[in-house]
Amino acid sequence: MRIPLVLCMVVVMACAISVAQAQEVQKENQEDVETLTVAPKVVRVDSDFNGKIDRFEYYNDEGKVEKVELDRSGDGAIDEWVTYKDGKPLSSERDTNGDGKPDVWLEY
Repeated sequence: MRIPLVLCMVVVMACAISVAQAQEVQKENQEDVETLTVAPKVVRVDSDFNGKIDRFEYYNDEGKVEKVELDRSGDGAIDEWVTYKDGKPLSSERDTNGDGKPDVWLEY
């Protein structure tokens, strides 16, 4: 009766030691791990689901939007440009007459 009890105690102690060692190794490895943030540079969107890209979003290395270009008229040409700073809109330019040049300027 004592042999199974002793054997059981030895197994429990071995498991406890193994768990403690595993936790120690895990802590050491966590100190060596770097967290990397992966962000897209450009996102192309078909916002009206007609099969044509009508929105381009440009991002910096930190994953914050820097500018957005839009085709609001649906003719395939960019007619709005929005500039961002720290992820917030800073200014916008719009081409309302279709000549490819901005004729409306907004500041936020």
